[in-house]
Amino acid sequence: MDQLDLLKKDWKRQDSVNPRLSKDALSKIIHKKSSSIVKWIFIISVLELVIPILISLFTGKMGSAEELENLGLTSFMNSYYIKSFYVFYYLVIIYFIYLFYKNYKTIATNVSSKLLLQNILKTRKIVKYYIWFNLALIPVISSILFYKIYHSENFLEQLPQDTNMLVVWVLSVILIVVLVVLFWLFYQLIYGFLLKKLNRNYKELVSNDIVL
Repeated sequence: MDQLDLLKKDWKRQDSVNPRLSKDALSKIIHKKSSSIVKWIFIISVLELVIPILISLFTGKMGSAEELENLGLTSFMNSYYIKSFYVFYYLVIIYFIYLFYKNYKTIATNVSSKLLLQNILKTRKIVKYYIWFNLALIPVISSILFYKIYHSENFLEQLPQDTNMLVVWVLSVILIVVLVVLFWLFYQLIYGFLLKKLNRNYKELVSNDIVL
C-alpha cells in the first residue's frame, strides 16, 4: 500500500474537525506522484529517440550498403524523399518530447489542483497522439519499402522462378500486422501503465473534491 492509500485511510478515520489540512496533504501527494509519472513519460520518450541513434552510431553500418543494393533500395534510401521524411519524423518526435517536458514543468512548479486536472487530461491526450503517430508509421513505411523491394530488379533476380508474389505480399501484410501489435503491446506496457496511474490520480482529485 503506497503513501496515497495510507493517507486516504487515515483521512477517512478523521472527524470533520480539520478537513482542510487533510485535503491539502492529499493534494500535495497527488501532485508529487503526478509530477513523477509525467517525468517518466518524458524520460522514456527521450530514450526512445536517443537509444536507436546511439545503437546505430556504435554498431556502425557494416554491410548495410551491400544489403540495400541487394534489395534494390540504394537510390530510394538516399533520395530526397527519404531524407525529408527523416527530418519530418525527428521534428515531430522532438515536438512531442517538448510537450511532455512542458507538462512536467507545469505540474512540478504549480500547486493548483485545478491546473493539475487540466494537465493530466492534456498529458493523456498527447501520449495517445504520440502512440498513434508511431503506430501509423509502421504500416505506411513497411508498405512503401516492400513495394520498392518487390519491384526491384535486383531483388526479383534473386527469387526462385516459381515464387508466387501474392503469397509474398500476404506474408508481408501479416508481418506488418504482427509488428504493429508488438509495438502496441510495448506502448501499452510502458505508457499504458503510466497513464493508468495518472488516471488514478485524476479520479482521486475529482472524487475527493480537491480543486484548489
